[in-house]
Amino acid sequence: MNISSYSTGSFVDQLNWHTNQSTKALERLASGSRLLAPQDDAAGLAVATRTEAKLRQFNAVANNIASATSFSQTQDGFLEGAQDALNRMGSLAIRAQDPTLNSEQRMLFQKEFRTLKDTFNDLRTAQYNGQNLFDGKKLPVATSPEETIIQAGGIDLFSDEMNAVTAKGTHLDSFSDAQSALRNVAQAADQIAQHRARIGSTLSGLESASNRLSTQRTGTQAAYSRISDSDMATETSNWVRENILSQNSVLALKKANGENSRLIDLFS
Repeated sequence: MNISSYSTGSFVDQLNWHTNQSTKALERLASGSRLLAPQDDAAGLAVATRTEAKLRQFNAVANNIASATSFSQTQDGFLEGAQDALNRMGSLAIRAQDPTLNSEQRMLFQKEFRTLKDTFNDLRTAQYNGQNLFDGKKLPVATSPEETIIQAGGIDLFSDEMNAVTAKGTHLDSFSDAQSALRNVAQAADQIAQHRARIGSTLSGLESASNRLSTQRTGTQAAYSRISDSDMATETSNWVRENILSQNSVLALKKANGENSRLIDLFS
C-alpha cells in the first residue's frame, strides 16, 4: 500500500509539473513574451527593462525631431511666400521708375505695392502651435537621449531691413520713391535668402539626426526582441510536449488508482 501511495503521489506531482509547464508555454504563445514573471529570467528582465526605457527615450526624441522639422518647414513655407511678395514688390518698384507713367498708372502700381506690404507684414507675425515663427528666438532641439542639441528657429523678420519694407515711407509715389523702395526690397530679399539657407541647414541637420536615431532604434528594438520575445516554434513544441506528458501522467495516475482498488478488493 505504501508503494502504491508513493507512486500515486509521484504521478500527481508529474501531472502538476507538466500542466504548469504547458500553461506557461501557452501564456508565452498568447502574449508573445517569454518574460512573464521575474523568476522566468531575472537577469534578462533587468536588461529588457533598461532596453525598453531606452526605446521610450528614442521615441520621445523622435517626436522632438518631427516637431522641429515641421516648425522649420512651416518657416520655410512662409519665407517662400515672403520672397514671392518681395520679388513682386521689386518688379513694381522697377516699373514705377518708368518716366512715361501717368498718375493713374502709378496709382495702380502703388495700390498693388501697398497690398503686398500688408501681405508681407502678415507673414512676419505667423505662428506655429502658439510659437512665433519669426521673432528671432532660438529653439534648442534635443536630437538624442544624450542631449545633443540642434538650434531651430532664430529667424528674425523684424530687423531694420525688414521694417524698412513695411515702413509708411516706403511707397511708389515718385521716381525717387520707387528707387528707394527698390533698395529696401532688395536688402530684405537678400536677408530672406540667407534665412532660407539657414533653415535648409537646420532641416539637413534634423534629417541626419533622424536617420541616426532610426538606426539606433532599430538596433535597440532588435536587441529588446531577442531578450523578451517568445520563440514561437520552441514554445509551440514545448506546449505540445507538455500536453502529451500531462496526458501520460493522467493515464498513469488512473492506472495506479486502479491497482490500488484491486489491492483493496484482495484484502477486504
